[in-house]
Amino acid sequence: MENVTKRYGRTVAVGDLSLEVRQGEVLGLLGPNGAGKSTTIGMLSGLIRPSSGRISVFGLDLARDRIAIARRMGVLVERPAFPEYLSVRRVLKIHALLAGSDNSVESVMARTGLAHVARKHVGALSQGMRQRLGIAQAILTEPELLILDEPTSGLDVEGTRDTLRFLRRLCNEAGVTIVFSSHQMQEVEALCDRVAILNEGGLVACEEKETLLSWDLSEVDLLVDRPEEAAAELAGLGWVVSVGPRPGGLHVHLEGPKSDELAAWLVGRGFRVAGMAPHRRTLEDYFLRVTEP
Repeated sequence: MENVTKRYGRTVAVGDLSLEVRQGEVLGLLGPNGAGKSTTIGMLSGLIRPSSGRISVFGLDLARDRIAIARRMGVLVERPAFPEYLSVRRVLKIHALLAGSDNSVESVMARTGLAHVARKHVGALSQGMRQRLGIAQAILTEPELLILDEPTSGLDVEGTRDTLRFLRRLCNEAGVTIVFSSHQMQEVEALCDRVAILNEGGLVACEEKETLLSWDLSEVDLLVDRPEEAAAELAGLGWVVSVGPRPGGLHVHLEGPKSDELAAWLVGRGFRVAGMAPHRRTLEDYFLRVTEP
């Protein structure tokens, strides 16, 4: 995406967005409500035409070569809709026919956990099963690129876990590139390689997941004897920002990565340190930092 903008009248849903997706990676799109995630997904999948800018996929221009690109792409929009009078098997067979796909509908149903509801009409499905049907339709043609908008919406805990594992296998074993949006931080942490964060229609950050989820040695949890006495003494040190209680010990915020000095100081003062764990930065920490005003 190169300087892509989408306007609805005077409202700018996405503004001057540039983003590159690497082949074979899983890229997660995060952002608060109204940030432009669904609009971005819609433009990437060719369902929404940008007001300006250029989108290329597989080296082809999306505006000019949309049909050629669509043959190599699978798309799941948020809360997919299907004719309610058709069975699950029939929906997928029609989709395979329209797509000119020779892939087995039975195999796709088995892979997405739909085999036991193959004869059910769509109208009798739960929201979670409809979501699985949307994923089955998206992967039916064995696409090189999957564009997924809230792929686990409506799924229970087990369904969410199975879907995330399935998508990860598609990337690792079949080399499928995946772009997906989600409101769930834990889903993005579990699945993605990189994280792109949108806010107010613009890209505010795009980082490797492992870079974001690093250890913060300036914040540590301590398991220490006599925690109240230790807290009182630590509070008087210039390099200790704050000290707070936690079950069985203390949470200490230091002015820098001085956890080794902290342990040595406590032992030198006669305290027994049974354990020390640095704080691990979370995706939520980073998200709030770059999106809060």
